[in-house]
Amino acid sequence: MPKGVEQGKGGEVEFMPHVHWTGNPFVDAGLAALAAAARVSTLEELGAEHIEQAVKELERVLLSDQALGIGVDKAFSGPKKALRQVFPNSELDNPSNWKGRTPKEKEDNARRKFQDALRSELNKAKQCLELEEAGETCFACGERRPKIAMETRRKDKMPLFEGIVNFYPGFSHGVRVCGLCSLAVRFLPLSTMLAGNQNRLWFLHSQHLGLAATVARRYGWEHFDRLITGNKALDFYGSWETAGEAGTVVYLFCELLNSFPDQLRAIYRSGLPSTAYVFSNDNRGGFVQAIHVPNELLAFLAKLQIESKNAFKDFWEGLLKVRGDLREDERKTRAGFVRSISNRMIAGENIVGMCLTSDPPNLQGGWLGHRLYLQEVRGMAPEKLAILERLGISIAASEDAKKLVTELVTAQYHQLYGLLLGYVRKGWLSHQEFYFLLPPNAHKVAGEIRDVLLAVVYEWQHCQQEGKEFPRSTFDKAEASPDETLRRIQEIGRRLTNNLPNLQRWTKELTSARYAERIRGVYLNAVRHGAVGFEDYVFLAPLQDQRAMWLLRDYLLAFLFDVGRVELPEDEYPEFGADEVREIETF
Repeated sequence: MPKGVEQGKGGEVEFMPHVHWTGNPFVDAGLAALAAAARVSTLEELGAEHIEQAVKELERVLLSDQALGIGVDKAFSGPKKALRQVFPNSELDNPSNWKGRTPKEKEDNARRKFQDALRSELNKAKQCLELEEAGETCFACGERRPKIAMETRRKDKMPLFEGIVNFYPGFSHGVRVCGLCSLAVRFLPLSTMLAGNQNRLWFLHSQHLGLAATVARRYGWEHFDRLITGNKALDFYGSWETAGEAGTVVYLFCELLNSFPDQLRAIYRSGLPSTAYVFSNDNRGGFVQAIHVPNELLAFLAKLQIESKNAFKDFWEGLLKVRGDLREDERKTRAGFVRSISNRMIAGENIVGMCLTSDPPNLQGGWLGHRLYLQEVRGMAPEKLAILERLGISIAASEDAKKLVTELVTAQYHQLYGLLLGYVRKGWLSHQEFYFLLPPNAHKVAGEIRDVLLAVVYEWQHCQQEGKEFPRSTFDKAEASPDETLRRIQEIGRRLTNNLPNLQRWTKELTSARYAERIRGVYLNAVRHGAVGFEDYVFLAPLQDQRAMWLLRDYLLAFLFDVGRVELPEDEYPEFGADEVREIETF
């Protein structure tokens, strides 16, 4: 019988209350920590006995000497301490609860206040599970709960809620939530960590209990237990060898996957959303920032570790790790790099260009990791990656490798098409591959193509120096059927090849044309010789779209170099005209 369903009298089906995800990130993070303490595999398994067990664990941690600052250098839970960032003016933070003639009396009073409040919420949480009365709707979970199981909560016990104790801005006295949600939020500190240079608070919100509970167990319960055992003051976990909020989030996923690969690979590939929340619940003004972790990024990390543990480690440490033994200036530079890279990874943007270093030539993170990132996160087709990989190796292995690499590194954007046409002339690319790499309406792709080529070149050179085998793609070459534009270019190219009396001279004129008017003049010469017709001319030189004219010119040249076998001097490189360059660069 499904969870939450019981057989009633007379055989009728009755639906019993059970614990479930609420959609409120603060409540859900608390539920994950509660479930981790109760050691259940699903939230539906949570019963009164599990919740009691978890509450005892919470008391043990938050009321320990190490939490209250007894016998250690600082306190974690107490007036104006770290826990105040989550629960300002709570029972442990309120100075009025720390009254007494001796330090022992003060500590006992604070402990008793916290225990009384916790026991009250525990009883109401049990009532939510045991009573079927539908009285009020909980603001957090949306369930109808018995009135006696409801609480009025303000931001002192529920982060970012309206109102605080003794202060009612806008006459807001608080929000009504059920005892179960109220109790769950008590466990939020066990899912909370520190991130970034400013040590901001953050937690991971995921409705996959395997992931959320693992985070709470590893960075909450086990972290605090180590501090208590070592008689050290409690504080949120923040021992990350990385930089920035986004860097911490991605680093966490890498660290978890490295520690629990078998359990977390399936979770990473499940498609369930994961969001990191950086927040502050300060009385002076709270805030929350959501960092959505793309499912494609998690799937990429899981696939990379399956493909090669060494490549996974190279990518993780090469892009996200900030070593503690660096000099201060080196550390600042490295931290800036990690922040930029991690922000781009979270946004699903191109990162390979930032990972290239020219002195000495190196690709940080390794080609295998970048290739899979391009495929899984950037959505680059494996056929395109295979073409670029083969082309990059051809460049790196050629006699003019140094010259060709320098041209790639120093080329302006408008020169990249000409460089790639040069590879067609060398026989390293076919005209179909040129078209596939630089399709119409993908005006900014040339920069990423250049970055990928340099990445392959640097990795190939590194492998040669180290005596390692280059991690080639196993993708089989597949010929894609040409679309309408490429088919039209091929038809025009064949007519030019068959009908022009001096194809080489005509191609040279088209190659050296620097202005739109000159290109149209070259096409008109072909029309005059009967090699192409008026419709072909209009197609190749549209009046209202100069960008398309330059692009179609390059497609046609690629066909003539490839199929027409037109040979030109090595220094004849096609390039955009000055006016067109400005138009493209400001696009």
